Amino acid sequence: MKSKFLCFVLIISMMILINGVATKKIDAGVLDPCKWPGGPHPGCPDPKNKTPPGPANPYDRGCNRITLCRGG
Repeated sequence: MKSKFLCFVLIISMMILINGVATKKIDAGVLDPCKWPGGPHPGCPDPKNKTPPGPANPYDRGCNRITLCRGG
């Protein structure tokens, strides 16, 4: 009985998927708040300023007595 019910549910779900479930890809503009109308939004770059942003975290090794580097 359980196997017949499972087969029935499987067949019905396959028929539903084949016959009309249309999928659309989500546009990148929907996910990116910087592309929403009504900007400029907080955290988005200024569209008039064309310079690339600087590094987020510039590398700095640091020097102290524990690392035994020169001059520390």
